[in-house]
Amino acid sequence: MSLFLLIQKEAKAIFSNTTIVLAMIGGVLFYAFLYPLPYQHQSPEEQKISVVDLDKSELSRKFARMVNTSQQVNVVEQANSIEQAKSQFLNNEITGFLVIPSEFSKKLQLGEAPTVGYAGDASYFLIYGTIVEGLMTAGGTISAEYRIAHLAIDGTPMNAAIHSFRPFQSNYIPVFNHYMGYVQYVVPAVFVLILQQTLLMAVGVRQKQSSANENTVTHLIVRFGIFLFTELLLACLYFGYFFDFYSISRFGTPLEILVLLVPFISSVILLGLFLGKVLPTSESILLLVLFSSMPIVFSAGFIWPAEMVPSIITDIMHLLPSGFAINGFLKLNQQGAGLGGVLTNLSGLYARCILYAFLFFITRNKNNLKGDTE
Repeated sequence: MSLFLLIQKEAKAIFSNTTIVLAMIGGVLFYAFLYPLPYQHQSPEEQKISVVDLDKSELSRKFARMVNTSQQVNVVEQANSIEQAKSQFLNNEITGFLVIPSEFSKKLQLGEAPTVGYAGDASYFLIYGTIVEGLMTAGGTISAEYRIAHLAIDGTPMNAAIHSFRPFQSNYIPVFNHYMGYVQYVVPAVFVLILQQTLLMAVGVRQKQSSANENTVTHLIVRFGIFLFTELLLACLYFGYFFDFYSISRFGTPLEILVLLVPFISSVILLGLFLGKVLPTSESILLLVLFSSMPIVFSAGFIWPAEMVPSIITDIMHLLPSGFAINGFLKLNQQGAGLGGVLTNLSGLYARCILYAFLFFITRNKNNLKGDTE
């Protein structure tokens, strides 16, 4: 069979398979729009809370108004008691409630620091952290007003009072995450994982469904080439159009990204070929890839600190291409490290190419010998 006919036959086998097309192409396009959707506003804002004002003074009402004017918090309810606020929270009317103590204004006027309470569901750590940030901003502002006022009453000039309270000015400029949002932080890393997992499923299913006659070295090279070319196009779509669509920073040049993409995609294809050989069914490949996604995300170190993950899990996950690829693409695209800064990642990915190719051909030869014996 000529090379052209072989390519044509293999391409038809790949792109006429619904499972492969849905996994490799449909999955990539679907997740490109679905996953960043909750993060499009970059960070949670206008979280609904209730205020329990036990002080009922002008100062406590001023504090509640300052909380309400913050970008993070929206006061939608007033509760007469903590029990009423709890009921509002349990009925999902609010995401938390603020308690202003009865001696709030008295302590503030005496120059003391009153303690306010906040209750909410800390399992939603992004929402909880956003509300606490808004409360701290409002609390810090009103506290600063009264400290400066006390200094001015004691005879300190206003400019000197302000300077003594805030002795230095900070010029806060984010270097890599200009919007300080979750799209810039989470999506670039997850995109790499999506490319890996969808390609693993597609390659594994195709390898599992291929016949013995379709596993010659020539067939495997053609299969490898088709998957590599197709995934490069999808990856360029991710790192090109979708990065621009979501306004994600990209410091790496197209050539630098391509240099890292080739060993990454190659290693994933070789791992997929190996999984297609060792796993019993196509369904088992899909299940393994799906159930491994969450451990990979949390062990990668960009969502959850890697130091808090058991070392045995991180060691296993670093055997996968994503262990080097995620870190490498973040350095290249988000931090502008250049190829010199990702040499370790490149060498790690090429090492995995060699490892997966070795494992695949060892397994393939064993299966061939077993078939000859039978």
